[in-house]
Amino acid sequence: MSLPTRAVGDLTVSAIGLGCMPMSFPEAVDSRDRSLATIHRALDLGITFLDTSDIYAPTWDAVGHNERLVAEALRTYSGPADVASVVVTTKGGITRGPDETWGRDSSPGGLRAACEASLAALEVDVIELHQHHRHDPRLTYREQMRTLRALMDDGLVRRVGLSNVTAPELAVAIEEVGGPADGGIVSVQNEWSPRFRGEADVLEECTRLGIAFLPWSPLGGSTQAHEIGDRYRDFAQVGEEIGASAQEVVLAWLLATSPVMIPIPGATRPITIDSIVRVCEVMLSLEQIARLDATQPLMESMYPEDQPRSPLG
Repeated sequence: MSLPTRAVGDLTVSAIGLGCMPMSFPEAVDSRDRSLATIHRALDLGITFLDTSDIYAPTWDAVGHNERLVAEALRTYSGPADVASVVVTTKGGITRGPDETWGRDSSPGGLRAACEASLAALEVDVIELHQHHRHDPRLTYREQMRTLRALMDDGLVRRVGLSNVTAPELAVAIEEVGGPADGGIVSVQNEWSPRFRGEADVLEECTRLGIAFLPWSPLGGSTQAHEIGDRYRDFAQVGEEIGASAQEVVLAWLLATSPVMIPIPGATRPITIDSIVRVCEVMLSLEQIARLDATQPLMESMYPEDQPRSPLG
């Protein structure tokens, strides 16, 4: 099945991707076969963009769990899709330790070790898109970007992106690594949903430069996705007007927000994939888009910043 496509640098991927993180939640670990079937269904229906990270795991001592799951899904897939056309993006820069202690390590040694571990978990020789997960306050952002660039120069990754980034940090990153036209920063993965729209200037800059914008938790988080219609009645009302669920309307609205927007909703069941893919056929009128644009977010991030921003350098 062929879906509309969008660009991530020089890559062409499905206009909507799959966020694989929920498959590594503790409650989903025992449903591994179902998770594999979910990814296989996504491939069957034309999704060619899978999002993961080294820290997506049920416990601190299972880091790499989600990456290994994705690798297994691709290795065991026997459907009609061309696995070689599937792009997997992962992330590094956040650490997990004993007793679920969380930290940051974007030092040259830390990011390289994380990248090498991801290479092994994903069973690949090079990562197609590696994104810097969160800034490390011990280092200037410029130093962190130079380390990201080194991963490209040394052939560990082909393309790089940023996650949880501010507009000033994006500017520094482009200075150090270049933009998509230079083979530099090709993606930004920031939180964006009916619930939280806190970095509008970043989205505007990505749209201007042609940098793919990957909104994480596009439905407001896995525990609240089913409540979209109750929390945001405008999305439910538009859904009633066009015969779509409130969740499908949210994703269609995101696609209409910017030509660089590539939503990556999470899923743990094959049937959810069918709904995700239907989004590409949902047509919103200009009046409906304007009405949804005017909704007020709760302005509560799913993961509020727990450390100070690092100096730009």
